[in-house]
Amino acid sequence: MPEIRHLKELSEFRDCVELERATWGEAFSDIVPASMLQVAAKVGGLLAGAYDGERILGFVFSLLGYQGGHMVHWSHMLAVDSDARGQGIGRRLKLFQRTELLKRRIQTVFWTFDPMVARNAHLNINRLGASISGFVPNMYGHETGSPLHAGGDTDRFVARWDLNGMRARWAIDGGDSNDPSEAVAEAPLVTLPDAGEPAADRELPEEDSVRIAVPCDIVELAARDPERLTKWREVVRTAFLTYLRRNYAVQSFHRESATRRCYYYLRRP
Repeated sequence: MPEIRHLKELSEFRDCVELERATWGEAFSDIVPASMLQVAAKVGGLLAGAYDGERILGFVFSLLGYQGGHMVHWSHMLAVDSDARGQGIGRRLKLFQRTELLKRRIQTVFWTFDPMVARNAHLNINRLGASISGFVPNMYGHETGSPLHAGGDTDRFVARWDLNGMRARWAIDGGDSNDPSEAVAEAPLVTLPDAGEPAADRELPEEDSVRIAVPCDIVELAARDPERLTKWREVVRTAFLTYLRRNYAVQSFHRESATRRCYYYLRRP
């Protein structure tokens, strides 16, 4: 079992930088250098890593900030070595972050993630109990230098994690929202892989709840049909901007093995 611990040594900061490069690519323009990781950790940030002996398997990095007069953290990076994925290390790092920030009386953590990446949606929404507080089109620009972004738009959800909130505690205690109820299954699916041109706002249905589909494996789709991925991203962007503007809220994320379909479930008050 990998050890999760605070990182304090220069060699550990450098391990994180190497894992950044392995994760986002050598040409990634937004690599956080070892000096910044070191300084941030000294002034209220948090840097924790998962180690198997001397080998780093993952790390989480967050920064201290203020919002509405309260201290919060912005979780800027979470990375897990490609050979160690699927072992729950990312979730363990986030739970370590939660425990340590609650000791500091921090109640809320924000971060971003790509709405099109199903595995991240499952972790953040279903396994951690984060909520979606916003959608930012092309947040980090087109040319980040990372092959993960493939030169495309970097649309991002802004996730909000209320560390002691009911949603987080339910998810962390093992609550499972991946099994769709009848109400979820009956909600109209407003995006599909072959949806064509992005729908105008007025063309998206005004139902009590809706489902927004995304690729179940964005890496495979990007390699096989990048043009289709670009079109799908446009459709998903239009749908989320429309429904969030209409005050719908993301309730859960679902991965159906039988239909090989992945989608978000949204409901309005």
